[in-house]
Amino acid sequence: MGRRRVIVLIALEVVLYASLRRYNPHGESSGPFTLHLPVGSDLASLLRELKIPPHESKQIFVDSVRREQDYILQDGERVAVFPPIAGG
Repeated sequence: MGRRRVIVLIALEVVLYASLRRYNPHGESSGPFTLHLPVGSDLASLLRELKIPPHESKQIFVDSVRREQDYILQDGERVAVFPPIAGG
């Protein structure tokens, strides 16, 4: 008898800002959404899942703290992703 592989998921609240809203799976006009990823996923995995190229996400905040893409996500966290902002 073969073993069944069980994948445990975490639930994240994700908010995409400005030009990144186009990557929201529920449409650009939608606000925050829930995303499920396997336990042990990092922010780079979240960007890949949403098909956001790494160069398009300048700053990422998890529960209001700036994090790097190798940060390991925890269940229930709120992730805010911002694009590069030009100006001057």
